[in-house]
Amino acid sequence: MNIPELYSYEERAIDTVVSVINRAREMLGDRQTLKQLANSRDFYGAPTKVNLSSLESPLAITSKDIIADTIEKKWNLTELFKYSLKYKGSTKDECLQYLYFEAIFSQPTASYPIPQTTASVFFRVEDKLIEPPEKRRVPKMTFRIEGHHCDHDIRYVLLPADWLLAVIMMKNKFFRRIESYNIF
Repeated sequence: MNIPELYSYEERAIDTVVSVINRAREMLGDRQTLKQLANSRDFYGAPTKVNLSSLESPLAITSKDIIADTIEKKWNLTELFKYSLKYKGSTKDECLQYLYFEAIFSQPTASYPIPQTTASVFFRVEDKLIEPPEKRRVPKMTFRIEGHHCDHDIRYVLLPADWLLAVIMMKNKFFRRIESYNIF
Protein backbone atom coordinates (compact mmCIF):
# COMPACT_ATOMS: atom_id res chain seq x y z
CA MET A 1 0.00 0.00 0.00
CA ASN A 2 1.34 3.39 -0.98
CA ILE A 3 0.59 6.08 1.64
CA PRO A 4 1.26 9.66 0.51
CA GLU A 5 3.72 11.69 2.54
CA LEU A 6 2.25 14.33 4.87
CA TYR A 7 3.42 17.94 4.59
CA SER A 8 2.85 20.86 6.93
CA TYR A 9 0.69 23.80 5.94
CA GLU A 10 3.77 25.98 5.59
CA GLU A 11 5.43 23.55 3.17
CA ARG A 12 2.28 23.27 1.03
CA ALA A 13 1.81 27.06 1.03
CA ILE A 14 5.39 27.63 -0.14
CA ASP A 15 5.02 25.01 -2.87
CA THR A 16 1.76 26.60 -4.03
CA VAL A 17 3.22 30.11 -4.21
CA VAL A 18 6.29 28.90 -6.10
CA SER A 19 4.22 26.92 -8.58
CA VAL A 20 1.90 29.88 -9.26
CA ILE A 21 4.83 32.24 -9.82
CA ASN A 22 6.58 29.77 -12.09
CA ARG A 23 3.41 29.12 -14.12
CA ALA A 24 3.02 32.89 -14.58
CA ARG A 25 6.64 33.21 -15.68
CA GLU A 26 6.23 30.34 -18.13
CA MET A 27 3.14 31.98 -19.64
CA LEU A 28 5.20 35.13 -20.15
CA GLY A 29 7.86 33.09 -21.92
CA ASP A 30 10.41 33.12 -19.11
CA ARG A 31 11.42 29.48 -18.67
CA GLN A 32 13.53 28.32 -15.77
CA THR A 33 15.80 25.37 -15.31
CA LEU A 34 15.17 22.79 -12.60
CA LYS A 35 17.97 24.30 -10.49
CA GLN A 36 16.47 27.78 -10.77
CA LEU A 37 13.08 26.40 -9.69
CA ALA A 38 14.67 24.75 -6.66
CA ASN A 39 16.45 27.99 -5.74
CA SER A 40 13.22 29.95 -6.03
CA ARG A 41 11.64 27.65 -3.43
CA ASP A 42 14.47 28.45 -1.03
CA PHE A 43 13.99 32.16 -1.70
CA TYR A 44 10.26 32.13 -0.94
CA GLY A 45 10.62 29.85 2.08
CA ALA A 46 12.13 32.40 4.45
CA PRO A 47 14.46 31.17 7.20
CA THR A 48 13.33 31.31 10.80
CA LYS A 49 13.60 34.62 12.61
CA VAL A 50 13.63 33.11 16.11
CA ASN A 51 15.47 29.86 16.78
CA LEU A 52 13.68 27.62 19.30
CA SER A 53 16.32 24.88 19.42
CA SER A 54 17.45 25.98 22.90
CA LEU A 55 14.08 25.05 24.42
CA GLU A 56 14.79 22.27 26.89
CA SER A 57 13.78 21.10 30.32
CA PRO A 58 12.61 22.92 32.45
CA LEU A 59 10.46 24.23 29.64
CA ALA A 60 8.83 27.04 31.63
CA ILE A 61 12.17 28.71 32.43
CA THR A 62 13.79 28.33 29.01
CA SER A 63 10.59 29.47 27.27
CA LYS A 64 10.45 32.61 29.41
CA ASP A 65 14.09 33.34 28.60
CA ILE A 66 13.51 32.91 24.85
CA ILE A 67 10.41 35.14 24.95
CA ALA A 68 12.30 37.87 26.84
CA ASP A 69 15.25 37.60 24.44
CA THR A 70 12.90 37.82 21.44
CA ILE A 71 11.11 40.90 22.80
CA GLU A 72 14.34 42.69 23.63
CA LYS A 73 16.68 41.69 20.80
CA LYS A 74 14.72 40.35 17.82
CA TRP A 75 11.63 42.58 17.97
CA ASN A 76 13.42 45.61 19.51
CA LEU A 77 10.30 46.61 21.42
CA THR A 78 12.13 47.84 24.52
CA GLU A 79 13.04 51.06 22.70
CA LEU A 80 9.38 52.15 22.72
CA PHE A 81 7.80 50.12 25.52
CA LYS A 82 8.33 48.87 29.01
CA TYR A 83 7.11 45.33 29.50
CA SER A 84 6.39 42.76 32.14
CA LEU A 85 6.50 39.03 31.36
CA LYS A 86 4.47 36.62 33.50
CA TYR A 87 4.09 32.87 33.51
CA LYS A 88 0.33 32.11 33.54
CA GLY A 89 0.39 28.35 34.10
CA SER A 90 0.10 25.18 32.07
CA THR A 91 -2.38 22.57 30.94
CA LYS A 92 -1.70 18.99 30.07
CA ASP A 93 -3.55 16.09 28.47
CA GLU A 94 -2.51 12.70 27.11
CA CYS A 95 -0.79 14.09 24.03
CA LEU A 96 0.20 17.70 24.64
CA GLN A 97 1.43 20.08 27.27
CA TYR A 98 0.72 23.81 26.93
CA LEU A 99 2.56 26.58 28.77
CA TYR A 100 1.07 30.08 28.84
CA PHE A 101 2.82 33.43 29.20
CA GLU A 102 1.62 37.03 29.07
CA ALA A 103 3.71 40.06 28.17
CA ILE A 104 2.12 43.38 29.16
CA PHE A 105 3.45 46.38 27.24
CA SER A 106 3.04 50.01 28.28
CA GLN A 107 4.42 53.45 27.53
CA PRO A 108 4.99 55.37 30.76
CA THR A 109 5.58 59.11 30.39
CA ALA A 110 6.55 61.91 32.75
CA SER A 111 2.93 63.08 32.98
CA TYR A 112 1.59 59.51 33.40
CA PRO A 113 4.27 57.37 35.11
CA ILE A 114 1.60 54.70 35.65
CA PRO A 115 0.26 54.15 32.11
CA GLN A 116 -3.49 54.38 31.61
CA THR A 117 -3.52 51.78 28.85
CA THR A 118 -1.54 48.65 28.15
CA ALA A 119 -1.35 46.06 25.39
CA SER A 120 -0.97 42.36 26.13
CA VAL A 121 0.63 39.66 24.02
CA PHE A 122 -0.19 36.09 24.95
CA PHE A 123 2.32 33.32 24.26
CA ARG A 124 1.61 29.59 24.12
CA VAL A 125 4.25 26.87 24.05
CA GLU A 126 3.04 23.50 22.76
CA ASP A 127 5.07 20.42 23.65
CA LYS A 128 4.12 17.00 22.26
CA LEU A 129 4.28 14.27 24.88
CA ILE A 130 3.53 11.32 22.59
CA GLU A 131 7.01 11.22 21.07
CA PRO A 132 9.87 9.55 22.95
CA PRO A 133 12.28 12.06 24.54
CA GLU A 134 15.16 11.21 22.17
CA LYS A 135 12.99 11.86 19.05
CA ARG A 136 10.99 14.78 20.41
CA ARG A 137 11.00 17.82 18.18
CA VAL A 138 11.37 21.43 19.24
CA PRO A 139 8.16 22.67 20.90
CA LYS A 140 5.97 25.06 18.92
CA MET A 141 5.60 28.63 20.23
CA THR A 142 2.87 30.99 19.08
CA PHE A 143 1.73 34.45 20.15
CA ARG A 144 -1.55 36.34 19.94
CA ILE A 145 -2.10 40.04 20.44
CA GLU A 146 -4.86 41.19 22.76
CA GLY A 147 -8.09 41.65 20.82
CA HIS A 148 -6.86 39.76 17.76
CA HIS A 149 -8.04 36.32 16.69
CA CYS A 150 -4.97 35.00 14.89
CA ASP A 151 -2.07 33.02 16.37
CA HIS A 152 1.34 33.81 14.89
CA ASP A 153 4.31 31.44 14.91
CA ILE A 154 7.14 33.17 16.76
CA ARG A 155 9.71 31.56 14.44
CA TYR A 156 8.43 33.31 11.32
CA VAL A 157 6.50 36.44 12.32
CA LEU A 158 8.09 39.55 13.79
CA LEU A 159 5.86 41.63 16.07
CA PRO A 160 5.99 45.25 14.88
CA ALA A 161 5.53 48.02 17.43
CA ASP A 162 2.65 49.39 15.31
CA TRP A 163 0.42 46.45 16.28
CA LEU A 164 0.88 47.23 19.97
CA LEU A 165 0.45 50.97 19.42
CA ALA A 166 -2.83 50.26 17.59
CA VAL A 167 -4.17 48.33 20.61
CA ILE A 168 -3.14 51.13 22.97
CA MET A 169 -4.73 53.79 20.74
CA MET A 170 -7.93 51.74 20.44
CA LYS A 171 -8.17 51.53 24.23
CA ASN A 172 -7.51 55.27 24.60
CA LYS A 173 -10.33 56.04 22.16
CA PHE A 174 -12.64 53.68 24.01
CA PHE A 175 -11.86 55.30 27.38
CA ARG A 176 -12.42 58.80 25.92
CA ARG A 177 -15.78 57.68 24.56
CA ILE A 178 -16.80 56.34 27.97
CA GLU A 179 -15.72 59.60 29.63
CA SER A 180 -17.79 61.60 27.13
CA TYR A 181 -20.99 59.86 28.32
CA ASN A 182 -20.46 61.26 31.86
CA ILE A 183 -21.40 57.95 33.45
CA PHE A 184 -18.96 58.31 36.32
